[in-house]
Amino acid sequence: MQSLDELFKSALRAASVCSPIARPIALSLLLLVISPSVLCAQEPRFGPLAGADAAVYHDALAKERPTAPQTLRVTGIAIPHHLLAADLIARGMWAASGSSYDRILLLSPDHFRRSRRALATTRRGFDTVLGQVEVDQSATQHLIERKDLVDDSDLFSHEHGITGVLPFLRDVFPGVSVVPVVVGVGTDMHDWDAALDLLKQIVTPHTLIVQSTDYSHYLLPQLSRSRDQETLNVIAVGDPTAVAGLHQSNHLDSKASQYLQMRLQHDVFHSHAAVIANRNSFEYVHENVPSTSYVVTVYAADAAGLSKLTYPDQQTIYFGGDVFLGRLFTVPLLDKAWTNRTVVDGLMRVTNGQPLVVNLEGVLTTHPPLNAPRDRHVMDDALAGPVLSAIHVRAAGLANNHSFDLGPDGLAASARTLAARGIEPLLHGKIADLGGFRLTNLNFVGLGDVKGYPVVRLGRRNGRASRQNDVTHLCTSAALPPLVALVHWGTEYTSSAPNHDREIAEKLAACGVSLVIGAHSHQASPELTSISGGQGLMLYSLGNLLFDQVSPRGSGTILELRIFKQGTFATRLITIANLYEAAAAR
Repeated sequence: MQSLDELFKSALRAASVCSPIARPIALSLLLLVISPSVLCAQEPRFGPLAGADAAVYHDALAKERPTAPQTLRVTGIAIPHHLLAADLIARGMWAASGSSYDRILLLSPDHFRRSRRALATTRRGFDTVLGQVEVDQSATQHLIERKDLVDDSDLFSHEHGITGVLPFLRDVFPGVSVVPVVVGVGTDMHDWDAALDLLKQIVTPHTLIVQSTDYSHYLLPQLSRSRDQETLNVIAVGDPTAVAGLHQSNHLDSKASQYLQMRLQHDVFHSHAAVIANRNSFEYVHENVPSTSYVVTVYAADAAGLSKLTYPDQQTIYFGGDVFLGRLFTVPLLDKAWTNRTVVDGLMRVTNGQPLVVNLEGVLTTHPPLNAPRDRHVMDDALAGPVLSAIHVRAAGLANNHSFDLGPDGLAASARTLAARGIEPLLHGKIADLGGFRLTNLNFVGLGDVKGYPVVRLGRRNGRASRQNDVTHLCTSAALPPLVALVHWGTEYTSSAPNHDREIAEKLAACGVSLVIGAHSHQASPELTSISGGQGLMLYSLGNLLFDQVSPRGSGTILELRIFKQGTFATRLITIANLYEAAAAR
């Protein structure tokens, strides 16, 4: 059968024998006899990834297949495209498998710089080792109409960022059409914003955005881990503009794809990010040679729902804020069934039953004194202890002013009572080993208080007051990274850090602390902040977890910490309701 081009040429040759006046009429008549199936014939499909083996895909999908159906409504995933990490690609795919989609927007770097525009796409379909994948014709046509921005290109025949991922999409999301888009590696934020405006026009509420990205390249594993942590911190802070400050390729192979994913998730879906894997190619080949690293991120509007994504190759633990289960909280605690429904069940949905670290604001004892002054925070273990156990508290910070409300004996009683419940008491300045990370607890509030509780002492440096002397003891610590500091600091009923607390955080980071988590202010900070030039993170305040204060005086958030095998970690925040109000509303 003649091609469409050949038919047009034949029609032109035949019409050329006509007079100039009759020629257009003859050409039109000739074209009318051409079969519509020929006129509308599709361009040839792109072939499978060279050397692709169906068994690689089947094995990876089988290895990562969840034991229970996924129900979380996922709006985006970031996955590798190196088949060395095929299991991690499958992990991201399965995380999104509980939803139905009308189209999939697949973003990849233009690895071989073949596009003539900032973006490139195609209307041609794909053959893969697991079957055919169709392209969304209406969406790609809409993109192609922006000829100044989008190239209608054949580069996809050699773009493994697309062809390496398509078989997974074909298996997990059969029948869903794809919009393949590559973004030029030499583009800048001006191009990204133009691309963002265009892509928003084809993203529907039921579009899944798949970011095909590999992370640090060509670095030895130790340096790769450092670059990965900086990237993970950018994702945790959630500021897409910070992506521009990353290095392509030391951090990732497509800053553009990362930026577009973060902006689309924020602007269109109002979704939250959870990093569920970070691994280096060293873990696969076990050679200390220049490597590539991989990150899997899942986006969903339901921040608490993301907690259900748990995996055996990582440690997950949560941090909650101020806990005081005494005074006004005693009354609802007497109704254990109500407490379980409102407090325990509410927290279990957020933490998915994983261990929890809290700041215990008071004395926990099996023998609370009668008629203790109201300003003394005392908790009866018979009431408070079962709640701490039920919400799976793993460690409790005692480096605060109220842990000393009954003096040294009260502090000792709290430590004993917690230990009897299998909860590690965190004392001022001590470092606890919690498996994948080390944790220190420091108190910066109440220097000179008559109760004499432990507090970071002010030294003198160049004639000025300084906390340098007490903070830098961490510099000589033998604690293995990552080191996390749970600090009691700040001003009550504030949610943003003053300059002097930022300075403290920077000093802690200079002594090896990777993550600074604050408590005491009773109001939760809305976001994490970068410190140490992006190598560390700070959360000024967790606010309240369980404390007898009502909104808006008290608010709370929970921080999720995932520690990966290579020593990197990912964090995210989950806003929680005022659980005291819920418990008291009987």
